[in-house]
Amino acid sequence: MTKTFYYRTFAKVAFLPYVGGTIAHTLRLIYKFPIVETPFWIHWVIVLLGGYASLGFVFHISKIKFHGIIDKILYGLIIFHLGSSVILHAYSLVVQNNNWMDIFPLEFSYFALFYFVGFGLYCKSLSKRIDAQ
Repeated sequence: MTKTFYYRTFAKVAFLPYVGGTIAHTLRLIYKFPIVETPFWIHWVIVLLGGYASLGFVFHISKIKFHGIIDKILYGLIIFHLGSSVILHAYSLVVQNNNWMDIFPLEFSYFALFYFVGFGLYCKSLSKRIDAQ
């Protein structure tokens, strides 16, 4: 199979917002800053990197060799999470405010930290599997 640049890179690019999110939620737990103070450049990063990656997850699903049902579930969860994150962060850019983010209390960052690390590790693993094909 010929691997396009996009196919070779979408999982690698997906790893980046999950690393960034892990750092952001860790800092939020340490410094307890209000989430509505998120800088707007972060929305751009998530929209650009997350958009590139989430479309890759959708477009290349038929090329992925899944290793069981858990692999398929994680893949689907990333499509949902990354895709919805892109939409919500794009919304912040359109309306020029972060008010919607206020629904996430500080304690949410404990949960978010868990799944950001997990999804990041999954993306790293998936990119290695794609490289090995």
